[in-house]
This record gives sequence, C-alpha cells and structure tokens, in this order.
Amino acid sequence: MHMASKIFMYLIAVFLGVMFALYLSASIGWTFVYIFVCAPIFSLLVTLWLHKRKSVKVRTDVNRTMLYKNETVTLRITAENKSFFPVPAVKLFLAEPKGLEPENSFKSCVISIPPRSETSVEVLYSAKVWGTCSVGVKSVELHDFMKFFKFRMPYSANSSKDGLLHEIKVFPNIPEMAGDAPLLRAAAENTKFSDDSEETRETDNANLFAGMPGYTHREYTEGDPVRRINWKLSSKRDKYMVRLDDEIESVQQNIVLDSRGGNDVYENERAVEGVLAAALGLLKSGLESTVYFRFNGIWESFEISEPADITALQTRFADYSFAEEHEKCERIPDDELSESENGAGILLFTSLFDKSLTAAIASAEEHGIFSAVVSADSVSVGSAFQIWRLNEDYSATFIS
Repeated sequence: MHMASKIFMYLIAVFLGVMFALYLSASIGWTFVYIFVCAPIFSLLVTLWLHKRKSVKVRTDVNRTMLYKNETVTLRITAENKSFFPVPAVKLFLAEPKGLEPENSFKSCVISIPPRSETSVEVLYSAKVWGTCSVGVKSVELHDFMKFFKFRMPYSANSSKDGLLHEIKVFPNIPEMAGDAPLLRAAAENTKFSDDSEETRETDNANLFAGMPGYTHREYTEGDPVRRINWKLSSKRDKYMVRLDDEIESVQQNIVLDSRGGNDVYENERAVEGVLAAALGLLKSGLESTVYFRFNGIWESFEISEPADITALQTRFADYSFAEEHEKCERIPDDELSESENGAGILLFTSLFDKSLTAAIASAEEHGIFSAVVSADSVSVGSAFQIWRLNEDYSATFIS
C-alpha cells in the first residue's frame, strides 16, 4: 500500500471517530479519536527508540558455499530483538545473485519480532548458471507499527562487511565432447600431433587422425609416465593402458579462453564449459593440452595431462569472471604463446566474437600464432583463420 493510501485510510478512521463522538456516543467516540491521534506518535517513538538503541540485530548464514548446477543452497535470515518492546516490522531487501534462482520470486520480505526473541526465515536458491555470486541481505529497514515511518539499519550500507552477504561458487559442467569430434580432429591435424589415441595395432579401424601412426599397448605398471596412458583405451578395458613407442613426443594443443565475454550469461557459460569439454575430449584421445585464461589481470596456463587436471580446472573456473567492459585487457596471450614451443596453433573459445577480437587474432598471426575460433556468440561479426560454431549441446559446426 502506498504512503498516500495509508494516510488517506488513517484520516478516514479519525473522521469516523469524530462522527461517532458527535452523533452517537461522545465518550467512546472521543476515546477512539485520541487513540487514533496518539497512535502515530507512539509508533514513531517506539520505533525510533529501537533504532537508536540498536535493539534489532540481523544475521545470515548459508548451508553451503560451493554448488554444482541444479543443486540448491538455503539462505537463513535471523532477526533478533533485544528490547522489551515488540518490533513491528523489519523489511529485508535480498541480494539478486546472478546464476541463482530463488524458489520464490520475491525480492524482499517483512518479519515481526516479539520482545526479547528472534525470528528466522529461509530462502531456497537453485544454481542455474556457472560463476561466483553473492546471496544474502543487501539492506534492512525498520518500520513503525503503522508503517508511516522507516529507518535504515546502520550496517546495511556495507552488507558484505557485516556478514549479511555470502559468496557462492557454482561449478561449470564438464560436457561430453567425443574424441573423434570434427573440431578435435581438426585441432590435432592443424597442429600436426605426433600422438595417436586408437589401438590401431589390435584393430583394423582407421586412425582417429588421418595419416597418424599407430602404437602397441600394455597394462600400466608403477613408474610408467602418466602422459603415456591412453585414456580412451583404458576406459574401454576398465584398466590403465600405456603406449609402448618410445618415440612418442607429446605435442600439446593450446586452448585459450577469450578474456572478454558478451552480455549473454548463457553464451559466456557455454564458452567456459566448451573449454572443459575440449580438454576432456582431447585427453580421452590420449592427447594433452594447455589451457590459457586471464585471471585477475594475469594470464595463467593450466596443463591437462590426466583426468584429475580436468576436475582441478573445473574448480578453478568457479572463480573465473570475464573482464569488465571498461577494463582494458588482452584477448589472446601472445607473449605466453610465443614463448611456448607448441604455440603455433590455438583453439580460441569466445562468447564475444567481434572486430576487437578479429584484430587480436590478426596481431597473433604476425607472431606465428593461428587461431581456430570456437564461438558461442550468436551474433558473431569477426573473422579468423578457422571458425567453428559452438552449439548448445556442445557439438561444434564448422563455419569457414
């Protein structure tokens, strides 16, 4: 109810009291009038006293801080009244976390607290999108009994400092991308991998990557290099198998996550999860990779040589966020890739394939770094040596 409506209803009540006193019963009518007139004053004084004495304390807690998508987190809000007066109404304004969806769509709630007691409410959120966000109470107001007056709680200006906000991390998924997917085949061929992932000596099937030699295998024994494990074959046989060719030279595929994201949170998420899918797909084919991403303004490289590395990267990405629009940043780690022995070709995942990225790609080519762009951007306007569309099911369609 708006303030004007509240005042109008209040004046009507006073008017009816006066009419009752004049035409029906003076003693009862004027008593009601005095009560109506004094009520706002009493309500204001009590609420002001509660506010000045800081008699109302609000605290929040959550049952977990790290989630996988579609899991839930419960926010518990507790308001305590330390005075002998009842607290008429405490209005709590909830934070609106990106990526978490509340069970109820309300953005605020109001609770009353009896004298010297506390009242709690719970809000359930479901994780829908990857990333880091905050849940909790962003501000608090104390209202009087008649809701004519309100006072902001003194600590509401900095909720995070006062413990009213909690950081929640949502892990990205690791989608499945088949090792023989066209994108990964092209990645291997473009960088001239000397490794192979199929057991060609035991089968007459064509190699995964045309023109690549095959290798014999045996069961893994302690001391064998982890990089020699053929993860795809090991999965089929339910035991670790290693390649026997001593001439195998692990040539790593470089995977780069564009440092700037678009405005569509789902496309940003698809780019992040696409990196994980590609790294896992290559690993299942027995091929290692190095993932580059910009974190806190600095490019980091993450080596993927065994399944545990994929999980570690998934955890790392829970903290990742794209650069802000006003922030200047490199889109491709030219210097880091130039120093790498395997920096000639990269898989570049992006959710903002624009002219700025095209310029960065052209600059990288001057350093001998050629990009196969994997775009989750639905309105791509850029150009590159090779372009793939990253679909919603994490398959990739070759564009040019």
